[in-house]
Amino acid sequence: MDAAIAALIGAGIAGSISVCAFLVNYFITRMNLDHVSAREFAKIALELKTQQLSELYGPLMALVEQDRRLAQKLREGKGDPEEWKLLDNLPEVLENPQDKAIVERIMEIDAKIEDLIINKMGLVRTPGPPESFDLFLGHYKALTLAMAGEERPNIAEFEYYPRKLNEDIKEAYEAIQREREDILRRYEHRSSR
Repeated sequence: MDAAIAALIGAGIAGSISVCAFLVNYFITRMNLDHVSAREFAKIALELKTQQLSELYGPLMALVEQDRRLAQKLREGKGDPEEWKLLDNLPEVLENPQDKAIVERIMEIDAKIEDLIINKMGLVRTPGPPESFDLFLGHYKALTLAMAGEERPNIAEFEYYPRKLNEDIKEAYEAIQREREDILRRYEHRSSR
């Protein structure tokens, strides 16, 4: 065999091995980068879900539950609990020292709810605040004005506490918990590979 042909064959084999090594290295690097990217994305998503639960929805759930129990206590013995509304009966409620104390506590809790909604709005699960958040803010403002003896806006949807707020908070909390568990499950699956 001629030396030139042997050199060409050797160069061809060396080139083929180099191309194969390059391709194998490329695919291994890409798989590692995909794995790292997925892990980083999962980490960021978990951090966001944890922040949503601990800074917005968890505190809101606790506060609306306190609100619900106090409102239930306030409605006791006042006729149909579904029909009795605080704003409709505010003068009588404020004359009763026990009822007034309950309403003052409700107002303290509502101030905390308002603060969370306004200051943690960036953590809402949906692409925008649920309508119940806006309705609550309007209701709280109307109740605050009425408690101060000022004229409140005559806007029907702000007169009564939006019970949908409690549902929206609970649904979002549970959905975020499920999403968080799903991310953890997928991350554990990927890292076990």
